[in-house]
Amino acid sequence: MAPLCYDPDSLDELEVALPSSPLITLSSNAYLQPPLTRRGTGPGMIAFLPPSSAYEPNIENTLDPEPVQKWAEEGFAVVGVTSGEGWSIEEALTKGVESLLSLEELDTRDKFAVYVYDPNAVTEVLFQIQQVNDTRLSCIVAIGNPEKLPPVPTYLHLPPTADYPRIANAISHRFTKSPYFLLPQSAEYVPGEATLAHSRVLGFLRKILGGPVFDIEAIWEEHTYFEFEVRSVAKTMGTMVAEPYVNHVPTMTGGVGRKALSAFYRDHFIFANPADATMIPVSRTVGSDRVVDEFIFKLTHDRVVDWLLPGVPPTGKRLEIPMMGVINIRGDRLYHEHIWWDQATALFQAGILASHVPYPTPEGQKKLRLPVSGAESARMLINEMDGKSNVMLGSDWGIRTLESVSS
Repeated sequence: MAPLCYDPDSLDELEVALPSSPLITLSSNAYLQPPLTRRGTGPGMIAFLPPSSAYEPNIENTLDPEPVQKWAEEGFAVVGVTSGEGWSIEEALTKGVESLLSLEELDTRDKFAVYVYDPNAVTEVLFQIQQVNDTRLSCIVAIGNPEKLPPVPTYLHLPPTADYPRIANAISHRFTKSPYFLLPQSAEYVPGEATLAHSRVLGFLRKILGGPVFDIEAIWEEHTYFEFEVRSVAKTMGTMVAEPYVNHVPTMTGGVGRKALSAFYRDHFIFANPADATMIPVSRTVGSDRVVDEFIFKLTHDRVVDWLLPGVPPTGKRLEIPMMGVINIRGDRLYHEHIWWDQATALFQAGILASHVPYPTPEGQKKLRLPVSGAESARMLINEMDGKSNVMLGSDWGIRTLESVSS
């Protein structure tokens, strides 16, 4: 039987160790980060990074890690090279491959990716790739609009005014402003664009390198199993990256960062759900790094459910709420959950949202029937034949006289 409250002495609450593999210094401007996944192995990447002097620092907090850690959490072994004294670009390409091949954690030894984050180094990197002529450098991701591309699959982050290259082996998308939009340490970081670009590049790299590929649907199901069936904070957090977050969008509940999210799960979520809480699946879409779930969340509102109806005393009502979760998975662990639902139907089903509200008109005070549905919206989502469309477009809805409402 799942526990009803948090027990710090339970074996299920023993801390789950995060994947850990220390950086290996290669030169004064280069280092190697082995994969930071539970699997622990993956293909190799050489990432050319701009010096910190190239951009204004970001003084705002963000959970998005810098590129080398992010790709290591995706399952790559990464050589990070910063422009400056130390290895030259040519040495980075040759010695970087040698360093990757020395890793036991490297599981793909005949293909390597090159990612150029430094817009000022793109031309020289592309030139040196052709000079080195190592066929194992099998794909390139770069920021900028170079005049000439090497004959390998290439993904370009193009400046806003650049023309799309008409080259068979090149994929490209424009960024809207700054070439440093991908760097969370830069003041010009753009979270939405960076997220979309990362997902696109991840799909591109997997096609060329053959990995790393994880069963992200199984990872999501493992996470919910520990949340709802085992009811373990430690094991739930053990399925997540070093700094994850959860956002229940309608109520803005959840937690940002490992410490805050652990406390939220412990105090306001895992043990706050009613005993009969259950999720009924409706549909699931699986992408390169996201799972999008439609489901019905059913429960009896027999306690204060902090994340769903915070501060609302138990009403004893049976609730059936359509929900959607957008789950981002980095490597073989969760990064974030965005959970959405119609808060109006939750309040309406709980009996604390009126069906009609006062509405002033030139003819005097009237009532407005709110366009809100109850559990019937959940039933029609599960079975499109179990309900009737456009009922709210009828004459019984909208502005009503007080007499018609009372009658």
